[in-house]
Amino acid sequence: MATIPNSQNFPQFSQADIISEMKKVSNIDISDFRFYPAIQNRPNEIIKIESEENGIVLTFGTVARKALLSYTHETSLHLYKPADATVDTLYLHINIWTDDIFRVVFSKEKKISNPFSGLPENARMLIAKPEKVEFTLDETENKITLTTSKTEITVDKKTTRISAKFIDGKEYYSQKKQDFRTGDIHDLALADSDNDYACFEALELESDEIIYGLGERFDSLTRNGRTVDFHNKDAVGTTSRRAYINIPFYLSTKGYGLFLNSGAKTDWQIATTDLSALQFAVLDSQLDYFVIGGKTPKDIIKGYCSLTGFSKLPPLWSFGLWMSRNSYVSWDVVDDIAKKVRENDIPCDVLHLDTAWFNRDWNCDLKFLEERFPNPEENIDRYKKDGFKISLWQYNFIPPNDDNEHYHEAVKYGYLSKDKDGNPYQLPETCQGSWVKDVTIDFSNPDACKWYADKIKELIKLGACAIKTDFGEGIAEDAVYQNIDGKHFHNLYSLVYNGVVFDATKSVSGENIVWARSGTAGSQRYPLHWGGDSQCTFEALAGTLRAALSLGFSGIPFFSHDIGGFLGTPTDELYVRWAQLGLFSSHSRCHGVGDNNYREPWRFSQESCDIFRYYDKLRYSLMPYIYEQAEKCTETGLPMMRALYLEYPDDRNVRYIDDEYLFGESLLIAPVLKPLSKTDIREIYLPKGTWFDYHTKEKIESNGMWISQKVDLRTLPIFVKEGTTLKYCEVKNNLQNGMGEVVKTEEYR
Repeated sequence: MATIPNSQNFPQFSQADIISEMKKVSNIDISDFRFYPAIQNRPNEIIKIESEENGIVLTFGTVARKALLSYTHETSLHLYKPADATVDTLYLHINIWTDDIFRVVFSKEKKISNPFSGLPENARMLIAKPEKVEFTLDETENKITLTTSKTEITVDKKTTRISAKFIDGKEYYSQKKQDFRTGDIHDLALADSDNDYACFEALELESDEIIYGLGERFDSLTRNGRTVDFHNKDAVGTTSRRAYINIPFYLSTKGYGLFLNSGAKTDWQIATTDLSALQFAVLDSQLDYFVIGGKTPKDIIKGYCSLTGFSKLPPLWSFGLWMSRNSYVSWDVVDDIAKKVRENDIPCDVLHLDTAWFNRDWNCDLKFLEERFPNPEENIDRYKKDGFKISLWQYNFIPPNDDNEHYHEAVKYGYLSKDKDGNPYQLPETCQGSWVKDVTIDFSNPDACKWYADKIKELIKLGACAIKTDFGEGIAEDAVYQNIDGKHFHNLYSLVYNGVVFDATKSVSGENIVWARSGTAGSQRYPLHWGGDSQCTFEALAGTLRAALSLGFSGIPFFSHDIGGFLGTPTDELYVRWAQLGLFSSHSRCHGVGDNNYREPWRFSQESCDIFRYYDKLRYSLMPYIYEQAEKCTETGLPMMRALYLEYPDDRNVRYIDDEYLFGESLLIAPVLKPLSKTDIREIYLPKGTWFDYHTKEKIESNGMWISQKVDLRTLPIFVKEGTTLKYCEVKNNLQNGMGEVVKTEEYR
């Protein structure tokens, strides 16, 4: 066995086998630190190899190690010492799902468990079944090999290392194995702490390899060197590591993607504790992930969506402008908005009622207050005749108010999450926040799902076009849910919640629409999502774009955000810049916090309103292109707003670009993300090819180069790819009866 550094043979080291000390110095984000110094049971030797219908299962003997906190002067790191194993055998399944997708399941139990078995299949992240794939299984003295028409998967018998390569010979995936001396890398292991478990995995990370994805990330487009807060929560802004939508899927420039099929709390360390390793740990006794090989990033995203589902196509009208504020407080206010929209010649399709349509703000009982919102069916129909849809806000919590019949029904029939004593769960007194007393609908309970879906259906029958599923990311892990435990349900909850509302809406209207804030893997099946509560700053605007592009790497094709920002009050300049980005997002909504904190364009300067109108009308005129691209997204899994890497993976210059994007296949958008007081020059990268400046029609031949463009407030740099045909339709003030006739065609040759 390798020599273990200690104070005798390496005097510069001092060691502390103390968890509290590790808490002080560890930069690992996972909330439960006890698993890092815990006993880690690792595969040591292959005891048995057994064939399964679609792969193999390996039985391992184990060897154990225990982490030490080691110091050399002011440097601290993890080293290891041998320990007594707490598990005698470990099991690993390698299952072939398609010619280029395989599944790895690692556990102390031979049988693969399914923590989602209590939920219907459409409420799970993984919805695909393995295909019948022809593969060969070969065994030699040194290795085991499974080969499909596209992929060769190898297990090294000596080291137990698993790797995979394309048939043409390029290795794209490999486990990283460590000896006992090295620190800060936790390779494949099962950790045991007081009969609770965590699983670790480490993969080799090449020096020039870039990782994208993991859901909605406001801090950076690339994940290398960034710690990840991978626990759905109210992000309260778009400039931090917090996220509403954590998706356990990433994409590598090496030619593969990885989907972790788990809702449990996960820690990702990608070139953080060690630059040569991509590591993840999950607070569960089973590690279950899929490796998706692909020669292009488009192939990888399509493979991921083949496992978790493709998005449905939202209705045409949803691609029009949504006008909103938190909140319009009466039909009188809505009437004024509808009137001003038309008077100011602003094409618009949806007027949204946020938190104030109940008897009082946030008292979510799904009933219109008669005093301020009388005759809802009649009024919604009136707006419809004027070309406006009405969407409605609600959330998954219920205020426990005496006048909330919704609450009393849920308590009576047991539709709420519970505490250990069987009472409706409420957050403890030590928690802070506006809604700590609210109770949570248990969407793991099929009766609760039906009960709530029936209420949503009644709203759609009244004429509502869509439901905003706010929140969903903050449910308690220590609550009791009927068909799943809290640690697996926290991140998954929003998928089920959004699905219930989406399906209820579709059952009445036939349309694919929900307006969702939170999500996880598979959430693309229920479009669409918006970026949450952004601040009114240019930094938050830039963070919103990064989130859109990161979600695009994570299988979410349709995305919106609050034009102007939500928290605060935007300046005229910020409002215009946000509108330019928002009107070239898949969906466009003006929204902000406060009854009198306006986001309607006529509330800003005349110049601002004129610029807004120009880009709004441009959007409506380009609807043939937008809707055609949206249809393609539902077939490919690609996003409407896509990072340049997705279209130009061989161009190393685009790997870190997060301030411009392709809107569909053919339009390159370079939004202005800084105030003019800082600069009036926009640096823009044009990938190799021929491009046309949309505004001037100037033809630019690029070998992959940066250009500088002077901008004023009106300028949104747009470039069109050579070979594009843009069709323009007649601009109508809404899309309720379809887009207008094609009135012009532009060829970019």
